[in-house]
Amino acid sequence: MSPADPVQPFFYIIFDAFAALIVLHILRSLRQRFSRTSSNAPAKAFTVHLVDPSQSASTERQWQWGTLSPREMEIARLVAQGKRNSEIARDLHISIRTVETHIYNIYAKLGVRSRVELARTIRDLVD
Repeated sequence: MSPADPVQPFFYIIFDAFAALIVLHILRSLRQRFSRTSSNAPAKAFTVHLVDPSQSASTERQWQWGTLSPREMEIARLVAQGKRNSEIARDLHISIRTVETHIYNIYAKLGVRSRVELARTIRDLVD
């Protein structure tokens, strides 16, 4: 190729633009990851109370609520508010698949089988 070839500068411009987009994407991903995990702020506290002490299921569920991680508690609260998985994923900057996994774990830990049952359980246990 001769030094006056017009294709060569165009290639470098396109290549540099593509490389810049990749770098920006990586930086955005790192910023999102570390802004969530490196925060020294304590997790939001949930007040748990027993609605009816005579019900052993409520006692069992109260204990199970304490086994949820702070992220699972946050997702459970959003599910109880009626948000869809895609809305939760968008709001928390995580994938829909991650939301689905958290919900699966929440169901298993609390012994519930549906979003309605989860909402009812949370309403009974959390202020």
